[in-house]
Amino acid sequence: MTEPHATPRRRLAAVASLLAVPWTALLIDYSGATVLNGLFPLFVLDYNPTLPASVRTIPVWRFFRAGGGLPRNPELWPASVLLYLVALASAAVGALFDREDARLTGGALALAGIAGFGVAVSFTHRLRYTPVPVGSVLACALAWWYYTPAFRQVFER
Repeated sequence: MTEPHATPRRRLAAVASLLAVPWTALLIDYSGATVLNGLFPLFVLDYNPTLPASVRTIPVWRFFRAGGGLPRNPELWPASVLLYLVALASAAVGALFDREDARLTGGALALAGIAGFGVAVSFTHRLRYTPVPVGSVLACALAWWYYTPAFRQVFER
């Protein structure tokens, strides 16, 4: 099997770095101030400069535990998070035990990015909301950059 380029540890570091960027950043024009909400893989960041306590984070597990307590629009967000965690686990197995299936890691990462685009699109109908799919673009770019050889092998058969 053709291996993806870069070392397993470098691929793991690249996939893990997606924890630090929002999958979808929402710029909301709210009474003259711009509010920033970020849907990260593990939490939601809410920044409102008009409030005294302007920054708060909400862990993603609260949404899953709430049983339907997700905000109305991002229905694909849980799928995106779970696919990303599969890609992260697969990359970690590759870095720790040298047993990574590049097709699984790259495919889960690409699908997580595509689902993240769906989250961004789900906010486009709201007035004053500007969704920016930062993490989705980066996830698809990492899948393409690191896992293209594995994808080529699948499609050449």
